[in-house]
Amino acid sequence: MEEKKIKTVQKSEEISLAEMLETVKTYWTYLSSKWLIICIFGFGGAALGLVTSFLTKPTYTARLSFALIEKSNGGGLADLASSFGFGGLSGGGNAFSGDNLLEIIQSRYAIEKVLLTPVNYNGRTMNLVEAYIDFSKLRKSWAENPKLCNLKYPIGQKRETFTRVQDSILGTFFNEISSPKALSIVRKDKKISIVNIDFKSGDEVFSKLFVEKLMEQTYNFYKETKTAQSRANINMMQHTADSIKALYEGALYKGAGYSQVNINQALQFAAVPRIKQENNAHLYGSVYAEVLKNLETLKLDMARETPIAQIIDSPRLPLKKERLGKTKGIILGGLLGGFLIFLFFMIKRFFEDLKNQLVK
Repeated sequence: MEEKKIKTVQKSEEISLAEMLETVKTYWTYLSSKWLIICIFGFGGAALGLVTSFLTKPTYTARLSFALIEKSNGGGLADLASSFGFGGLSGGGNAFSGDNLLEIIQSRYAIEKVLLTPVNYNGRTMNLVEAYIDFSKLRKSWAENPKLCNLKYPIGQKRETFTRVQDSILGTFFNEISSPKALSIVRKDKKISIVNIDFKSGDEVFSKLFVEKLMEQTYNFYKETKTAQSRANINMMQHTADSIKALYEGALYKGAGYSQVNINQALQFAAVPRIKQENNAHLYGSVYAEVLKNLETLKLDMARETPIAQIIDSPRLPLKKERLGKTKGIILGGLLGGFLIFLFFMIKRFFEDLKNQLVK
């Protein structure tokens, strides 16, 4: 019984293999009969690939690599806070870390800030967004649009005075520039704090300027945010130092005035104001010296917690140029054209066979 089952299984496998080979042979014969059409489509795709290689504009990639060095927060500020009534003197805190810096780089705030930064582009001083408009040749397409024909982003215009059209176009530029095809921020390994910024555009000078300004603006924002609390504390401490200095100098002047009084035993009470001013001057002097010492401590702590972005590689002209070459365009176009017509015939034959089976 078991031998019969084994023979039956072997026989069915042989039939299935034979049917498969027969099907492959049938399809091959069918496709061979269409070789001329397949070749025509292949050559047609190659021709389109060649034309595309001529029409496709080159892109330029600017790369900037940097290492973010996070410094530790300063210590010894708790006593200072309790002494002068200032809270939260721990510096910038941990609200911003190296990973968050990557998000800041590709944020709308950072990119728009860069686009509104004055640069020297091809011998002219303009905002970077104007350079983007120029090399993209957008003014030609805007010429017949009354809302866009006179659109400009002059240097020095405050952001809050932008019109709705200016905001809308700037938002469109942000979406184009921040797309993964254009802007790439990569941190290969979390253990290694080296970050690569790649930006690709159709203009070599714009790519270079954009990456450089993006790094500059982002780092300044990151540094200011990281040390905002420390700078506020230093300003408060400086104000306190100035106030105590004024009191100290006032006490010295008053004490000098009282010291000119001729004092005898009958008028001992006249020495009291002088003694009080001398004590005040001594007290103010001691407090002022302590405040100055603590002020320097705060400044050193802020310097310790200020992050450093060390530039490793900056973009240099000429930049990496990418373009669809003639040979590559012909090969890709030919393969794509041939594959599409091949797929069409395969699907067509499949449905024909399916239809014949249903009729039977």
